[in-house]
Amino acid sequence: MRKLLLLGALLAVSVSQAQVKNEGTVIKLVNKDWTSFDPAHCYDVDCGEVLMNTTETLVFYDGARPDRLVPLLLRELPTRKGGGISADGKTYTLKLRPNLRFADGSPLTAEDVKYSLSRVVVYAASGGPGVLLTEPLLGRSGLMRASDADYQKLDRAITVKGKDTVIFRLAKPFAPFLSALAFPGHGIISKAAAVKAGDWSGTARDWKKFNAADPADSPFNTKGPLGSGPFVLERYDTGKTVVLARNARYWRSPASLQRVILQNTPEETTAVQMLKNGDADILMSVSDARVDEIRALEGVKYSTYPALAVISMHLNRKINTSGSNVLGSGKLDGKGIPADFFADRDLRAAFAYAFDYGAFVKDVLRGGGHQQNNALIEGMPGFDPKGPRYTLDLERSRQLFQKAWKGQVWEKGFVLPVFFSSGQPVRQRMVEILKRNVESINPKFRVEVREVQDSQIDAMGARRQLSLWVGGYFADYADPHSVIQGLLESGGLYPQQVSYKNPEVDRLIHAAVDETDPAKRATLYRKIARMGFDDVAEIPVFQPLNKAIQRDWISGRVLNPVFSGTDYFYTIRKQ
Repeated sequence: MRKLLLLGALLAVSVSQAQVKNEGTVIKLVNKDWTSFDPAHCYDVDCGEVLMNTTETLVFYDGARPDRLVPLLLRELPTRKGGGISADGKTYTLKLRPNLRFADGSPLTAEDVKYSLSRVVVYAASGGPGVLLTEPLLGRSGLMRASDADYQKLDRAITVKGKDTVIFRLAKPFAPFLSALAFPGHGIISKAAAVKAGDWSGTARDWKKFNAADPADSPFNTKGPLGSGPFVLERYDTGKTVVLARNARYWRSPASLQRVILQNTPEETTAVQMLKNGDADILMSVSDARVDEIRALEGVKYSTYPALAVISMHLNRKINTSGSNVLGSGKLDGKGIPADFFADRDLRAAFAYAFDYGAFVKDVLRGGGHQQNNALIEGMPGFDPKGPRYTLDLERSRQLFQKAWKGQVWEKGFVLPVFFSSGQPVRQRMVEILKRNVESINPKFRVEVREVQDSQIDAMGARRQLSLWVGGYFADYADPHSVIQGLLESGGLYPQQVSYKNPEVDRLIHAAVDETDPAKRATLYRKIARMGFDDVAEIPVFQPLNKAIQRDWISGRVLNPVFSGTDYFYTIRKQ
């Protein structure tokens, strides 16, 4: 009831149950909270959805096609033939559309572009998206740290000519550069408004102050920056509700919707009932066990489409002991685990072969995804349907446990906490299946399942304080490099959190992103995926299907697998 009362305070409810409720306002129910609305810190689909609707990138996706880009803030896509891309693939000259403006009516210029994209790299937030541009602009992986040489290189990499031209000089050819610019965290924000809010000046004078700064110090964590998108962030009730209002000064035709409400509703029964009653218009998702119920609801549409994502179990090889409560005794004595518990490859493989993939896909996913045990996912060039995969093999798992740590794991046992996000029943079932099978192998093995908020998972992961947890990786853009880099390259998101580094994998990843021949790139990525599988860099489990669940009075919804949080509300109508 409290959730319904909260919505009632925000909305003017229409008079008839048979009519469209709250015309002009879309209510979307999600099942996670939001980490940060600062583009330099936001690296998940939930905050990304807010940024995708309140800020705008230079290029965007062509409808539902993740593999086709169109200009958004740009006048046109650059090409080699047109002179926008140099012959060596290292210089991009981009021209902005005329008459662009931010939500306060101030002009959007090339200087704002340089500031916004440089800022993401300068902030270099741990667990943030800074790594996406570090590679093409600085020529190396990993986050930028307080190096004057790096800053000078960045300053030279993005230059401005007049008010409408931005020139990128890449450190090396980078095949998916334009695709990377479409990432929601690369939306353009107002430099003047940011500086006024106490943010980085955009100069060498104070950049070190903001490099790797505490995310809590950002002025945009809960308010969001000033952008040019079709909506503005009107209200945020921490962890509960995001309200987006139509941007009345939008440079294109205004959005059809007056308002969008994103409501965190982790209780699935409540969410389904609200959809059924017409008190909600869109559900982010439901568990696979409820799909038949959703299909049967009158006035509700249900469909699926592939997700460019993989859900994995991540195993931390070097747990940060500062502020962590996951180690127990901190020793391999049957009462806890040492910080480097998962540094042993045989131990990681033992866990991989202790999971029942077939039963999980059949009984838990129930058509909501398929088994995927390597980082080269379906829908990406080079995907191999016969690629390496694990099977449930408890005898093999037993043998690997007996080898791990020279027999000490088998002899002494362990107490291992494993984590999943609140409101994620599929992920909960994953760790429960793992727990049951691992504990069946040796009575000295004990697995503790812990449920925590998604934002806490993100924060603890960034600090390397987790042991084993379930995490999803959603492609930032539709190129194999996006997922491969995030899962296997030492400077990527998850390798940083689990301390994974294989120099040969890194070398091949860099070679693949430099390569312009599609066939050669595909071959390289298949080899990289195999090496990650052999290393047990993580344990990829499945590639999900996105569920599109909405009332039938919603139209214009575009289902693109690389959209953050599934929805670009500008095209949506409710009538």
